[in-house]
Amino acid sequence: MYPNLKAELARVSMTMKDLAKVINMPYSTLVDKVAGRSEFTFQEAVDIRKAIGCDIPLDELFKKAVGA
Repeated sequence: MYPNLKAELARVSMTMKDLAKVINMPYSTLVDKVAGRSEFTFQEAVDIRKAIGCDIPLDELFKKAVGA
């Protein structure tokens, strides 16, 4: 659902489980949010960008895949 987010995770060799631990979010909740079953809050998006260590604007990092 969020190809840029997934690409950045791969770039820094971070798994979804790793990210969930770093941002203190249950893994199942993170999976649901990435899959689009629920939305990220602004603070969650900021925390994720910080955890990944990237400077991509939030609107690009969390841009949904075409057709999603």
